[in-house]
Amino acid sequence: MHRPGRQDVMLAFLLLPLCGLLAACAPEATKPEPQPAPAAATTPRGGVSAGDPASISERYFHRLETGAFDQAYDIWATDTPTHEGGRDLFATSMLAYQSFDGEVTGAARTEGAAGTLYAKVPIRVSGTRRGEPFSHAGTMTLKRCNDVPGCSEQARHWRIHAIDLDRE
Repeated sequence: MHRPGRQDVMLAFLLLPLCGLLAACAPEATKPEPQPAPAAATTPRGGVSAGDPASISERYFHRLETGAFDQAYDIWATDTPTHEGGRDLFATSMLAYQSFDGEVTGAARTEGAAGTLYAKVPIRVSGTRRGEPFSHAGTMTLKRCNDVPGCSEQARHWRIHAIDLDRE
């Protein structure tokens, strides 16, 4: 059986944001509107809420910064390449970082389409990867089911859909 080597794992991790770039090319259904920031509730598994997407982004970064990779992985939507890669690939890809800092740099903008809400949160990430400093600004896109019939309570929780970063 072939086990992916470190280069295979890193290549997969580096290509994951490309999927987010492709998703960003889709036409918008409505004009973005600022979202109010209600108090964020938590859940036992994953710690995500139906509340404020910016606080979910901050919680995700905090988990990465503290090495809680399983909990950070739980915030990803199940239909994303990151989640489909599995917990082990996600955790392994994070081992290349000697330091990591992520921050929300502005208010979330929310748009809706066909019963689904998307929130774009401006972010900045920096740190050291394989001994080299890095700094990127971009957008974390989260999604959740809108309050429509047939939408489960779990589906109303914000999940990361994509992270799009540019070099600074």
